[in-house]
Amino acid sequence: MDEVKSVEACCEVDHSQHQDFVEQTDRWDKLGITLSGLCAIHCLLTPIFALAVPALGSAFEQPWVHVTMAFFILPIGVFAFYSGYVHHKKMFLVALGITGLMLVSFGLFTHDLITIAGSACLIFAHILNRRACHCETH
Repeated sequence: MDEVKSVEACCEVDHSQHQDFVEQTDRWDKLGITLSGLCAIHCLLTPIFALAVPALGSAFEQPWVHVTMAFFILPIGVFAFYSGYVHHKKMFLVALGITGLMLVSFGLFTHDLITIAGSACLIFAHILNRRACHCETH
């Protein structure tokens, strides 16, 4: 009886479908980590490419590249953090994720350092979101 109480108290997810929920959220977080990592790598390597191979660097600096990355990163982040919050109810993780999403969004109009900070924030938030969705009592 006590075990049932601790399982019910860990999250709001229907426990008969808990494993499916964790796997789905896990996929979204992994995709978010991958895309945010690619975004950060892009921002770090573009100046190097611009110096080493100017034609390649200018191709990577095009606004459409940043908009395309944000087009995928933003909805994936929103979905992953929302579904994670439904599970773990940790507002700090949602706030961290939203901060990262806002920094990446602002980075579209400002400097790469803001985008790199946003990407790092998103990677960290996705990792914490994944961990929070794995209840130890299941």
